[in-house]
Amino acid sequence: MESLHIIQLLEATQIFEKKLNLALMYSGLRIPQFRAMLFLEKSGKITVSDLSRYLNVTRATMSVLSNDLIKADIVESIKNPKDKRSFYMKLTESGLRRLELAKREVALVQDRISSEFTPETIALLNQIVTSIISKN
Repeated sequence: MESLHIIQLLEATQIFEKKLNLALMYSGLRIPQFRAMLFLEKSGKITVSDLSRYLNVTRATMSVLSNDLIKADIVESIKNPKDKRSFYMKLTESGLRRLELAKREVALVQDRISSEFTPETIALLNQIVTSIISKN
């Protein structure tokens, strides 16, 4: 039985992450910020706790990330009328513009990498990713 080459998979992921970081540099973002912004774009507004669960990071890590996003005028905080201790985060107009720029840069990297594979290989890789994510 053939086994998955975990170390090579990790190395390939690191190479992709480096390319992604470089692409995001043009919009002034890091991968965790980009992921948070993508989710905020979908959800409209969300609490820090909910966003930390989605990103699979601790509440403390998410608090630091959210404070960075607020200081950069990427997101704004909105008081939570149901809980005085928490707040909602929502993308600002500036944040939406930076997200659009970042998405274009990421799409270029994705297209460059995807062009190196056959459609069948891409489908298989996507199936593997979906399988790994759904098991977590």
